[in-house]
Amino acid sequence: MQQNREMILLSARELVAQGGFKDAQIQAIADRAGVSSGLVYRYFENKNQVLIEVLNAAIHIEVNILNDIAHTQLSAVEKLDRAVTTFVKRAMNSPRLSYSLLFEPVDPQFELERFQSKQLIKESIIKILTEGRHSGEFIFEDLNTTALCIVGAMTFVVIEPLSIAKTKRFDKSYKEYFVKQIADFCLQAVKVKHPQE
Repeated sequence: MQQNREMILLSARELVAQGGFKDAQIQAIADRAGVSSGLVYRYFENKNQVLIEVLNAAIHIEVNILNDIAHTQLSAVEKLDRAVTTFVKRAMNSPRLSYSLLFEPVDPQFELERFQSKQLIKESIIKILTEGRHSGEFIFEDLNTTALCIVGAMTFVVIEPLSIAKTKRFDKSYKEYFVKQIADFCLQAVKVKHPQE
């Protein structure tokens, strides 16, 4: 039973990654998972519940990665740089999925789950910012606002590859440049203090 459930969620995730929420209909999910649509409804009330679980599973992985970075022995500057870089790179690996989970228009129930997911990301960033403030590496006025700005920069950028793909090849070198620009922007936002200052 658990294997069926996991296959349904994996199939839904793959469909969203290919074409967004519109492609993740119950029948399409069932077909891809190799089960009947009736079996999908045995585990989930509706399509929305399937997609919410896909979102929660994805965010759980990302938050764990961010928390692991926050608990390393790196400096706060290095932690923030790595956290932003890692998050954005992972989002760029599947831009359509990232866009759908973070920004695609949805119903209010999914939007609430999305909001709560971004709060979890923000809490991970707050840990790093707090450490940086205490160590004197960061200077900023308001912790919550600063964290919100960084999370906004980290998450909003996943829209870019969807539009840029129409006019420019989003190759590895451009991806590296793009990710570095976002990380540098976030570090500048907290006024990183350099040793010579």
